[in-house]
Amino acid sequence: MTADLLRAFVAVNLDIATVRHVADVARRFRSHPLARPASWVAPTKMHVTVRFLGDIDAALVPALSDALAPLAKSHALRPTHLGRADAFPSRTSARVLIAAIDDPFGDLASLASAVEDRVCDLGLERERRTFVPHLTLARLRTPCDVSPWVHADALRSMDKAIFTELVLYRSDLAQSGAEYTALLRCPLQNQGAA
Repeated sequence: MTADLLRAFVAVNLDIATVRHVADVARRFRSHPLARPASWVAPTKMHVTVRFLGDIDAALVPALSDALAPLAKSHALRPTHLGRADAFPSRTSARVLIAAIDDPFGDLASLASAVEDRVCDLGLERERRTFVPHLTLARLRTPCDVSPWVHADALRSMDKAIFTELVLYRSDLAQSGAEYTALLRCPLQNQGAA
C-alpha cells in the first residue's frame, strides 16, 4: 500500500454491556474442548461493519467524514436483540464465527443503505454483497463444522443491544492482527425500546 492510500471501513459500535456479553460467549466457545484453532477478535475491536471501503485515497477522508456525519443524526437506531451465534459461509463449513444482530425495524439496513449511497456518491464502487448485521467473533484457520461447539442460542440471554456511535475506521494490518484507528466518531441517536 502506498503512503497516500489507507484501508478503511464504516462501522457502528455497541454499548459496553453488549460487548462484554458477546465477549463472554466467545470465551466459552473458545474454551470448548471441540473448538478449532482461530484468531479471536478482542472485545475492544468488536463492531458492526456497515461498509468495508477497502484501500482508499487518504485525501478522501475529509469528504467521507462530511458525508457520514449527518447520517448519525438522521438515522435513529432502536435498541435490538442479539440474534444467533452463526458462521460464514455456513455452520458446516465455517470460516468466520459471528454474533448475528437482529434488525426487526430495518434500522441498520437503512443506515447501511444510506452509507452505501454516500460512499458511491464519492466515487466508490457499489457493494455487491447483501448487508448482514453481525459482530465477528473469530476467523477460523481452516473451514470446519462448528455446530458441535457453537450453540446458536448462546447469545439470546442478552436483554438488548444499544448502538452508540457511527465510526469511520482506518485499519492497519500488522503481524498481531488489524489495528483500528477512528478517523471520525459520531454519536448515534437512539430511539425507543426493542
